[in-house]
Amino acid sequence: MKRPEFIIFTDKDCTINLEDKKLNNIFHLVSTMGGMVIPVTGRTVGDIEENIRQKNIRMPEIIVGDNGANIYLPNQHTFIIQKKLEHKKVMDILHEYLKNGGNIDFVRYTNGENIFASDQEDVREYYRNSKKVKFCSNIYEKIQQAEDITKLTLAGRREDIEQRAKFIQNLDFWTDMDRTRFPKKEYENYRLDIAQKNISKGEAVKALVAKLKPQYGYLCVGNGRNDISMFETAIDNGMIAAIMSNSDPELIDYIEQYAKGKKGEVKKVPLDRDLANEYILKMAKEFQSRQKTREREIREKKRLPNVERVKVGKLITKKENPNVEFKRKNLER
Repeated sequence: MKRPEFIIFTDKDCTINLEDKKLNNIFHLVSTMGGMVIPVTGRTVGDIEENIRQKNIRMPEIIVGDNGANIYLPNQHTFIIQKKLEHKKVMDILHEYLKNGGNIDFVRYTNGENIFASDQEDVREYYRNSKKVKFCSNIYEKIQQAEDITKLTLAGRREDIEQRAKFIQNLDFWTDMDRTRFPKKEYENYRLDIAQKNISKGEAVKALVAKLKPQYGYLCVGNGRNDISMFETAIDNGMIAAIMSNSDPELIDYIEQYAKGKKGEVKKVPLDRDLANEYILKMAKEFQSRQKTREREIREKKRLPNVERVKVGKLITKKENPNVEFKRKNLER
């Protein structure tokens, strides 16, 4: 894979707008500038790949799914990273969830490419537009047999999900909790994503930056709590953390405080109907401007020094001009 000039890592939900007809041109223009757009999302890579194909948008060379558990090359149909959960611990989590009143129809999992969910009316309605969901008549039995789970998701009342999160964190897993419309908005459910502890969007960004070595840097765009590690990675490395202006004010405040005294910077993405689409193009042009400035500096350094002839026949070369660490608030509970 060719070394990119720059990379724009972006969340999908509430960040980029796949309905925007200009998005395909934006992705194409970023590519012609020598850059890459890499979606980094909590969704499965299969789900993102399907969404992009449905909208006839230029397919990214790389997709990061399940909050960093999976890194996928869609044009080669290959996972370069696929981190699976220990099956025994998955069953321990499921038993604890059900023992405390959890609903088996509110459980789903992914192997990175497909989602496996209960064959129940509300669940089918929730996923009615997705071809990447496999409906199971007995989701418990399916999980019992599965050895390729990269993310398990539980849903239910907030207080119940918070209790499950404490139990699961003691098993040394990574968790992310937030509101969900699954399987029906009226239930007012919260969902808990569970994956390996050593995964995060930030770790995925670090791995890809180390591998691809973008010449003029990178940018991370997002709006949610699962984007925190991605923002921190950008800030720690002198890059840009671009947070959507309609994000939780507490999250915006945390990121701004985290950036104080560090090399990177925080920018707020103006909110409009295209969400971050136009902002991505704007930042791509800024990276291109850096590239042109650097190329101009290199050309000037290679240029022979100016000389002037003097009466004594000597050449005189003109001299060149001389040239708080903040702890996380409990955002991820």
